[in-house]
Amino acid sequence: MGWWVNQSQTRRHELDAGYLWSDAPQVALAQIGEIVYVHSGGRIGMLGLVAGAAFPARRAAPGGPRGARRGTPGWRVPVHFEELLRPLRPKDHLAAFKALLPPQHSPLRASGDANSTVYLTRIDERVAGLLRRLLGGQVEELLHMAPTLRSAERADDVAEHALRARVGLDAGTRKRLLAARRGLGVYRENVERHEQACRLSGLLDRRHLRARHIKPWRECNDREKLDGSNGLLLSPHFDQLFERGLISFADDGGLLVARHLNPAVLPAWGVRPPRNVGAFTPGQCAYLAYHRLKVFEQPAGGRRALDEPAH
Repeated sequence: MGWWVNQSQTRRHELDAGYLWSDAPQVALAQIGEIVYVHSGGRIGMLGLVAGAAFPARRAAPGGPRGARRGTPGWRVPVHFEELLRPLRPKDHLAAFKALLPPQHSPLRASGDANSTVYLTRIDERVAGLLRRLLGGQVEELLHMAPTLRSAERADDVAEHALRARVGLDAGTRKRLLAARRGLGVYRENVERHEQACRLSGLLDRRHLRARHIKPWRECNDREKLDGSNGLLLSPHFDQLFERGLISFADDGGLLVARHLNPAVLPAWGVRPPRNVGAFTPGQCAYLAYHRLKVFEQPAGGRRALDEPAH
């Protein structure tokens, strides 16, 4: 089983913040470890991994399915999203999808375009199996990473629970520190004082950039959680690599690439090492030293020099 999401740009903030929201009761059935197939702009270009149980929550932003507005009761599901190296266009396999998708409430119309009346829906094992085959091992790759992703998510959850339980912390400060976990609020504003574009893609449109802690949020003290020097603005696909320690940066801006990163990934996204993204501020350099020591290459160890051939 799995989930299909027809994602519009008006709801992109949910993906950036690491969750899905819906007022449909079936969302409460989402299970940790299930795959979410994100369909946007005519292609499935992102996968999600349900990272926590669904919980009751009111809609936090204007707009939504079937006219839901801010404050509408519904369900929120924590999800870890990953950009796909090889996106899938369902239209290119329309006959196969038509044979399996339901005649009513299908996420795709007969034309192969997204059904705008269906935002988030559960798909059966036959459809999930077709998607896995067409995505050529990319679902299995995400599932292989699942234990590591869940471990990091659990560590963040533990840190969040401890923060919520702290005595003597005023409500405003607690709210700002919690928002910083998702790269939002005051923390985001502080990061944008130092960074205006993605260092690797050059994208300037802030709506499509994530504010990422250099030193992970769960390992920061209160000051570091909100420090604008402890952050980069990154396009989602590069954000996931940085978060997982698959890339990092030298103080002078040199791109560092993990030995175990698939060598096809960066060229597919328009980056060919060696690459320099520009020097960082002294404050950022202090956090980057932590990232290089504690985050970068942790799964395998050892760094690949950028002029070495990839193996």
